[in-house]
Amino acid sequence: MTIAVAGATGLIGRHVVEALAGRAGEPVVATYRSRAPFSAEGVRWIQCDFTDRGQASRAFTGCDTVILCAGRVSTSAVLRNEPVESVLDNLRIVTNAMEAAARGDTRHVVLVSSCTGYPPSLELLEEEQYETGNPPGHWFGVGWMHRNLEKQLEWYVRTLGWLDSAVALRPTLVYGPHDDFDPQTGHFLPSLVRRVVERARPIRLAGDGAQTRNLIHARDLASAVTAVLQPGKKGFRAFNVATPDEVSVLSILQALLDADGFDDAAVELEGQNLGPTMLRVSGRRFMDATGWRPATSVQDGLTELLAWYRANRHVE
Repeated sequence: MTIAVAGATGLIGRHVVEALAGRAGEPVVATYRSRAPFSAEGVRWIQCDFTDRGQASRAFTGCDTVILCAGRVSTSAVLRNEPVESVLDNLRIVTNAMEAAARGDTRHVVLVSSCTGYPPSLELLEEEQYETGNPPGHWFGVGWMHRNLEKQLEWYVRTLGWLDSAVALRPTLVYGPHDDFDPQTGHFLPSLVRRVVERARPIRLAGDGAQTRNLIHARDLASAVTAVLQPGKKGFRAFNVATPDEVSVLSILQALLDADGFDDAAVELEGQNLGPTMLRVSGRRFMDATGWRPATSVQDGLTELLAWYRANRHVE
């Protein structure tokens, strides 16, 4: 079985490639656009801009399974500056990639989707609630984009029969080495890591710090992807991928400060927050179906991320 990974130099794609590299009898085709490829056993690299339909159509030739990690991340920082462009770019990128897979040799697709399609709720959300109500506030466009892309993939499988099977994975907030640490485009967590390491004074937090997040290490998400690589039964399935722990933004910052020895940090709470206060999703169904479990604790993951950024901040 030949496996393609689209968007293989991004945070998630890179960890997926590293999880797949060197597996016997499973050659990997990995695509990149601008960020340079890296050395990985048994991996063949192809440069591809998925906004170009022609380039996309040639990316997955001879690939039985395609893992879609390509796209732009629509973080709060990105949406604050430009709420539409990243959404439109993602629609072009993922639509072209899915069409290329569905019209080519591919029989099975794994789409890395998002939990941003869920409506606001204080309840623990199950998969079937993804299509109820509207995504909250500033996540309206991003959430509907992910809903639309999942429906497109389901259409290719269930109605058109262009694919035998597909799985959409909806991870919570993904973090890890090779993340985007640019404060203009990155998620709040790598931005916090950067400010802690660079001893920013003060460190400002949007909101009151009590808003909670479910963090999942990119290595754990990669293992979730490998758990659904085999087509199994035909059809389309969607799963949440979440860890058991909800942590507040303020407690995340405190864990980073403690791990890095930044004892005299000054923290300012800004009161305004673009994201939802809480988004709790259940990962029970995916765990029951696959036996997958996260292997990285929040504390271990944050400590690793700090060390990686310190070692690599002047390299990437």
